[in-house]
Amino acid sequence: MSETMEAPTIFRQRKWHHRRDIRFILFVATFILLFYGWGFIEGPSRIDTTLSAQIEKSDAPVDLVITSNFPAEEFHLGIFQEVGTIRGNKDRDTFLYRVKPKDVRMLARKYWIKRISLVPPKKPQEKR
Repeated sequence: MSETMEAPTIFRQRKWHHRRDIRFILFVATFILLFYGWGFIEGPSRIDTTLSAQIEKSDAPVDLVITSNFPAEEFHLGIFQEVGTIRGNKDRDTFLYRVKPKDVRMLARKYWIKRISLVPPKKPQEKR
C-alpha cells in the first residue's frame, strides 16, 4: 500500500501594506480626505470680504448672490433651497435670501461655487 503524503502547504504571508484591498481602501480614504479638506482650505476665499465681515459680527440671516462655475441645475437648486429662499437666477448667478451664516460657510466649501457675495442694495426708483 502506498501512503499518500500530503505536501505541506506553505503560504507566503504578505504584510498588510502589500495587500491590494488595503491599498485600495487607503487610496479611496485619502482621496475623500483631500476632496473635503480642499473645501475647508479653499472655501473661505470664495466668500466676499464684506459678507465675511457681516457674518462674523452677527448671526442674522443674509441675502446672497452665489456665482457658480456653470449655470445652476436641479441638484444645485435643491441644495440652495435647503439653506435659503431662491429669488431667481441670471446666467451663473443665483439670488438666495435669508441664509444663516453657518450655511454660507457650508456653501463656500462646495467645489462648484466660484464666489459668494451680498446682494447689492436696491436703487431707489425715481418718481415720475
